[in-house]
Amino acid sequence: MPSARSRAYRTVAGFVVAPMMPALILAAVVLAAGGDSQTLGYAAFAGYVSYPFALLVGLPSFLVMRRKRWDGWRAYAVAGLVLGLVFLAVFAALVGADGEKANSAWLALLANLAFLFPFVLACALASSMVFWLVVRPDLR
Repeated sequence: MPSARSRAYRTVAGFVVAPMMPALILAAVVLAAGGDSQTLGYAAFAGYVSYPFALLVGLPSFLVMRRKRWDGWRAYAVAGLVLGLVFLAVFAALVGADGEKANSAWLALLANLAFLFPFVLACALASSMVFWLVVRPDLR
C-alpha cells in the first residue's frame, strides 16, 4: 500500500508532466511536417495554455473523481475527452466573443476547428492517460 506522501508526490508529478503532452505532441507534428524553429514556438504556446487549464479545470476534476472513487483508466480517458471538449468550447467562446476586434490568426484557427477538434481531443486524451499512469489512483 503506497504511503500518503508517495501519493502526494505522484499527484504533483502528474500535474507537472501531463500538461506537457500537448506541447510535445504539437512539437512532434510541427517537426514531422518540416516546421522550423519559428513554428516550433507554437509548442511552447501549447504549454502556456495547458498548465493553467490543468490547474483551473483539471485539478477540480481530479478532486471530484478522487472523491467519487472514479479511479480507473477508462474514467480518466472519458474525463480527458470531456475536458478536451470543454477546452474547445472555451476557446471558441473566447474567439467568438472578441467579434470584430478578433485577430485574423485566431479567426483562422476557429475556421479550422474541424482540424483542431481531433488534435485537441488527442492531446487531452494523451494528457489524461499520462496523468493516470503517473498518479495511478487505482493503486490504494
